[in-house]
Amino acid sequence: MSINRDAASNTREIVTIAVLSSLGGALSTFVGYLGNLINMALGVPFGAGQFMAGLHVFWIVLIRLLIPKNGAGTAAGLLKGVVELFTGSTHGIVIVLVSLVQGVIVDGGAALGGSPSRAGPGSKMVWWLAGGLSTASNVLVFQAIYFAGAPFYYIMLIVVLAFCSGFIFAGYFAWQALDFLYDTGLVLSTAQVQPSLPRARTKRTVLYRNLPAVALFLFLGLGSTIYVVAVAEPFSDPYSCEVFGYVDNPYVFVPSAFTGQEVIIEAELIGAYVHLPRANYTGILVSTILMKSNPRPEASMLSVIGRDGYTVLFDLQAALIDTRLLLTEADEGLWLIAGDYDGSMWVRQVTAVRVF
Repeated sequence: MSINRDAASNTREIVTIAVLSSLGGALSTFVGYLGNLINMALGVPFGAGQFMAGLHVFWIVLIRLLIPKNGAGTAAGLLKGVVELFTGSTHGIVIVLVSLVQGVIVDGGAALGGSPSRAGPGSKMVWWLAGGLSTASNVLVFQAIYFAGAPFYYIMLIVVLAFCSGFIFAGYFAWQALDFLYDTGLVLSTAQVQPSLPRARTKRTVLYRNLPAVALFLFLGLGSTIYVVAVAEPFSDPYSCEVFGYVDNPYVFVPSAFTGQEVIIEAELIGAYVHLPRANYTGILVSTILMKSNPRPEASMLSVIGRDGYTVLFDLQAALIDTRLLLTEADEGLWLIAGDYDGSMWVRQVTAVRVF
C-alpha cells in the first residue's frame, strides 16, 4: 500500500512540474512583450523588461514550494527553458541555460530556507531572496554569453531591477499563490505543504486575504489571452511579412519577389545583452519594400513588428533614405537589420511593416 502511495505521489509531482513549467514557458513570451510595451510607453530603451523578469521565475519558485524535494526547481527550470525554446523564444538555445541556472539557484535557496512545512518569517525571506537572485542571474548569464561591452554601472542597474522583480514577483507572489492554493484546498491533493498562514473559513476571507495572488492570476490569464488572440502571430509564415497602413498598395513581402534587388551591408549588433561582431548581411532595403507599397503623403512613421509582438518605430522619411536598413532571411525567419541603430532596434521574426 505504501508503495502505491509513493508511486501516486511521484506521478503527481511529475505532472505538477510538467504542467506548471509548460505554462510558465508558454507565458514567458507574453511577459517579454509586456516589458517591451512598457518600455515603449515610457520612452526608455530598457528597464521594464527586467522589472517584469520575476514573472519568469515565479513558476519555478511555486513548483519548488509545492514539491519540497531537492532538484525539483532545477527540473522545472530546465523544462520551462525547453518550452520557451520551442515556443519561439528569440534568445534561442541560450534561454534553456538561463532557465536552468535560475532553477538551480531556487533549489539552493530552498536548501537554505528549509521545507515549506516549517516556514516562518525568517525562512520566507530566504525564499524571497532566492527568487531575487535567481531572476538577477539572467542578466549575468546573458552578459557571459553575449558580452555587449556595456558600462559596469549599467549592468549593475539592470541586475538591481531584476533582483527587485524576483524578490516581489518570484518570491513574495509565489508564497501568496501557495497560500491561496492552500486556502482553497487545491494544494492538499497534490503535496503535503502547510504554509504559515492559517486556513481561511469563508470564500470572502479567502479572496480578501489572497487578493494579490488572485490579481496576479487574473492578470496573467487575461493578459496572455489577449496577447495570443490579438497581438502574437505564432503560426504566421516566418519568411514573409505584411506591408500595410497608410499606403496605396498594401501587399505581402517575400524576398523571392525582389530577386536582383539585394544589397550587402556590414553591420555590428550592440545591445543591452547581445553583441554580434561585424558581419555581412544580404537582404532587401526597407526603402525598396516601402516604395513598392507607395506610402501616402500624410504618413510620417514606420513600425516593424515581430511575431511575438515586439515593435520598433522609425521616422518614415529617414527609413526611405536609409541604405543600412534591410530585411534579411535568417534561420528563424525575416530579420530586420538596423545597421545605424542600437541593437534593440533589430527585430527577429518580422511579420508586419506598418506605415502610419
